Amino acid sequence: MLSKSYSVKSTEVNRILQDIEQNKIGIPEMQRPFVWSTVQVRDLIDSLYRGYPIGFIVTWENPNANLKMGGKGQNKEIIIDGQQRITALMGKEIVNNKYSKERIYIAFNPTTEEFATRSAAIAKDPKWISDISIFNQPGFNTYKYINENCERFGMSGDKLNDAIQKLMAIYNSEVGVIDLVSNLPIDQVTDIFNRINQKGTRLSSADFAMSRLSSDLSHHGNDLRKEIDYFIQIYRDKNLAANIKKMDTEFANTEYYQHIAWAEKEHTSIFDPDFGDLLHISLGLGFLRGKLSQLVSLISGRDFEKQTYTEEAMTRAYQKFDEAVQYALNESNFHRYVLLLKSLGILDKSFAKLPDSYVNFGYILYLYLKKNTDFSNDQIEKYTKQWILMTALVKRYGSSPESGFDRDLRLISEANENNQLPEFFERTISQNLTDEFWNLTLPNNMEAQTTQLTNWRIFQMSQIHAKSHAWLEKDKFTADTINEQGNVHHIFPKAYLRKNGFKQNEYNQVANYVWITQPRNLEIADRAPKDYMTDAETIKYHSAENDKENAIPATLKDYDYHQYKQFLDERRKLMAQSIRELFESL
Repeated sequence: MLSKSYSVKSTEVNRILQDIEQNKIGIPEMQRPFVWSTVQVRDLIDSLYRGYPIGFIVTWENPNANLKMGGKGQNKEIIIDGQQRITALMGKEIVNNKYSKERIYIAFNPTTEEFATRSAAIAKDPKWISDISIFNQPGFNTYKYINENCERFGMSGDKLNDAIQKLMAIYNSEVGVIDLVSNLPIDQVTDIFNRINQKGTRLSSADFAMSRLSSDLSHHGNDLRKEIDYFIQIYRDKNLAANIKKMDTEFANTEYYQHIAWAEKEHTSIFDPDFGDLLHISLGLGFLRGKLSQLVSLISGRDFEKQTYTEEAMTRAYQKFDEAVQYALNESNFHRYVLLLKSLGILDKSFAKLPDSYVNFGYILYLYLKKNTDFSNDQIEKYTKQWILMTALVKRYGSSPESGFDRDLRLISEANENNQLPEFFERTISQNLTDEFWNLTLPNNMEAQTTQLTNWRIFQMSQIHAKSHAWLEKDKFTADTINEQGNVHHIFPKAYLRKNGFKQNEYNQVANYVWITQPRNLEIADRAPKDYMTDAETIKYHSAENDKENAIPATLKDYDYHQYKQFLDERRKLMAQSIRELFESL
């Protein structure tokens, strides 16, 4: 017989709210933005008033960790589904998307039994009770309220009393609670949540990790959660810093906030991690692991050797995680890594950036080498840049980044322990980037239409790194054209190819793309290459070197649509050669 992974019960809304007040149940991310609209809050109250069900609340208890002196840790449950509903019912200030606190006031018309979000007009209308939370305040006197207000509403005392009693009974309403057993693996908890909540927000391992951190007050877990979350928000929008410091004054005075205060001064989207990225980076650096489900287990006190949960294991895990977070968010480390990415040819634009997984692992590797080897800074940068580029070219973290992170961190650590790290890098790179890869595989991988193709982006990086001039230009560089929103032009104009019978998937090929200025694009118009390449005005800055910088075949000047497919094959090989030159220059 299969063992059940959950139990189901019903409990009163008031009981859940009391357990939260008494810290028996935690609502994760209480100081992250509340995402429900005021209309959703109003409809929730209306449903409870009318006796409608409001769905199940799903809770999950922290695994019990064995204490040093015996006994079990008092780990509270956390709400993993229903946070917005419970937060709305608490009637307290919430945090909006600007990280400012505000109240959502729900008004009630006892005559029509309608609910509404309080507006300026409703607040002045005597027929409305502008804030229903007054009925849940300690010491509220129903008899006195009815005597003082029944005339105002034009209702008899009995009818007004009926409406108020029904309103106050909202908090005695029963709600279903699904309790997930504490020993469920994180991936199963995630799967259960997403099956229950198929039409709502999908939950990730990163969400669970942040929730687990927020429920810990003994090891600074919630401080670490805030440090990660606030860093991301402030780094992306420095104007949020003032709101966060005003909203969370106590945290703003801690060393955790001071460690990330530098984020108020700058931002670049060259490296713009979200909280999931920072969790992966800290997990990789601190534990040499790649799966966030393992982080949840570790900070819950999982001792993988003893196959149990202990307080000692939890303390060790939090110490390691804390050190890793501080190292990853260190201003100098972060800045130096951004400069490293710039030196690879990555721009502060989406056109010349790599997928996040490669940049994230690159930061783990950079920090690991800095912390655990005696390599010089030049060696650290060389190995990091080569690894980022190699892994992106062969899609090493494409289908399952976490498994790839896990494998490579183990291999790198083992090689370092055996003093074989340089040999490991050289061997792994040479096994992946063979002559066959450069001459056959990579050109074939360039057969694609989308400018989101990683290899197309790496080709642009090779041009930026080499300080290549934009095609057919004298003083403008490829980087200038990208930054100034130039055009990705079709070398064989699409209108020209379309006129000669070519389909969209044929003329929209990355090997047919080149960055070009708007004036030059207009001059080319819809002419064949052999025609516009004889136009003196169009090619006044043209040179063989300029063709090479842009991987343009020297024979383009003789081509019309009859040679289009031959041109694509030739250019893919030249683009691959440009990328190879970038790699070999590192």
